[in-house]
Amino acid sequence: MAVNYTAQRARITCALSLLMLSSALPAKAGNVYETLMAGGFTEASYWDITLGGGLFFMPQYEGSDTYKALPLPYFDIMWNDTLFLSTQKGLGANLLSYDAFKLGASISYNQGRKESDSRSELKGMGNISGGLNGNIFVEYDTGPVKLYSNARRYFAGSKGWSGELGIKTFVPLAMLGGADAASVRPDPNAVGHGLTGPAISLGASAEWADGDYMQDYFGVNAAQSAASGHGVYNANAGFKAVAIEGGLYHPVGPNLLLGGTIKYKHLVGDAVESPVPTNDNQMSGSIFATYSF
Repeated sequence: MAVNYTAQRARITCALSLLMLSSALPAKAGNVYETLMAGGFTEASYWDITLGGGLFFMPQYEGSDTYKALPLPYFDIMWNDTLFLSTQKGLGANLLSYDAFKLGASISYNQGRKESDSRSELKGMGNISGGLNGNIFVEYDTGPVKLYSNARRYFAGSKGWSGELGIKTFVPLAMLGGADAASVRPDPNAVGHGLTGPAISLGASAEWADGDYMQDYFGVNAAQSAASGHGVYNANAGFKAVAIEGGLYHPVGPNLLLGGTIKYKHLVGDAVESPVPTNDNQMSGSIFATYSF
């Protein structure tokens, strides 16, 4: 029987991450408990809160050639750099923080996929129900550059795994004019967003998924083939997309931030060979305003 080494590597990586979480949790939990008992939960200085909203555009589904625009509510609530609730990461905790390194876990929600997400391409493919995800993430943030990786387990719908590896950099525009980096970089200890002027972000990433996810979102079984007209297609584990992205951020005072982002993603591997996507090149983006206090 053939061995799927890509899937095995993904499972080994997730197992190691879980082992690291189990060893890190007691120490972090102890610090959190001590702070709570000292009244830290109600102390305003322990809280970082950002609220906002905007407009987000994205493909109707992964691989679609039609787009939709959605209102973009945004909130990011953090206590003591440990517990958080956000639209991006969900509900979770940073279980281990050491200098630039951070390891955490969260739960979030995914929308799944519906046949009605397309005019005809998904007809006969059935719905993939939405539900809760379990997430594990690792970050190494030096300030100007952040490396990150995450793994996501779906508890509904595909019930598979997916993940992302990426790098981002954040550059104040004043640095391009020769300003000293230390004087214009965001101050993480400042009240509000910490920016002293406009800035840009640049990033690149790669997305992978196991066989369960790939088959559910890009594969076609015999029943789906009969109902949709697509040929039977088996999608295997591996990398499914690569992407580049950029953003522009303009502070208005110490608390209000205006910005926009754009992202280009290209399907690869078994995803690009699948009959389900109608466009291998995907664009998404947003315009937003946030207020931090």
